[in-house]
Amino acid sequence: MALNQNGTKRKRQTLNFRWILPLFIRPAKTTVEIVAQERPVWLTPLLILSVLTLLVVLISAPIQRMQNQMGAELPPDFEYYSPEMQDQFFQAQASQASPVMLYVFPLLAGLLKIWVPWFLLAIILYLSLTLAGSRASSTRSYNLVAWSMLPFALRMLVEIAVMLFSRSLVSAPGLAGFIDSEAGGAGAYFRSLLGFVDIYFIFQVVLLVLGAVQLSGLTRTKAVVATLVSVFILLFLAAIPGLLSSALSGLSMNGGFYF
Repeated sequence: MALNQNGTKRKRQTLNFRWILPLFIRPAKTTVEIVAQERPVWLTPLLILSVLTLLVVLISAPIQRMQNQMGAELPPDFEYYSPEMQDQFFQAQASQASPVMLYVFPLLAGLLKIWVPWFLLAIILYLSLTLAGSRASSTRSYNLVAWSMLPFALRMLVEIAVMLFSRSLVSAPGLAGFIDSEAGGAGAYFRSLLGFVDIYFIFQVVLLVLGAVQLSGLTRTKAVVATLVSVFILLFLAAIPGLLSSALSGLSMNGGFYF
């Protein structure tokens, strides 16, 4: 055990795999056990998601390289470009197939999509429940949010299976396919937002509601409203990078930039 700043003993977090299967079989009972913990138990689901993110990147990188090579086309009137401009174009095409673009950046982006939303949602949920009258500790919110994200492991396993069997990438996750991929402005924003909404996201919301009702000590109505408000705040924030990516990709010239 380590010591806190006030000199009291602080338990070190250890990996705990015993809740993984029960979370899907008996979600209500399992979330009660999770939110009852006053010590940090959030590491296990986040590590599982991180490892699966690494597997997704390792499997998707060769497919992405192949698609880049097949889709590479010379721009119109390329023969009239100056030698310097032609060299820049070929260098930009080559950079898309570099290990940094295929492995490092996607891995970093994938890890950020796990750890940042977990941290933000835990804080937002804690503040929302506190404003509603709860006196539960922030540690319990961190634990609940981390374990509520475990259904995303199933999403990644499905994505891995699709890539292995079809040798293609999942281009329109969630409900994003209902909006044109070429949409801009508000359309691009809502396409990014809908990309997060699927059956795994709904399962996460159910787990959050079940856990929030137990850990908050509030009435069911207050706990549900506070939880849904927290989820929607994070959802609207999470869609912003997709909007920025769409706007920036519209500024790219002849595929010279990769987003």
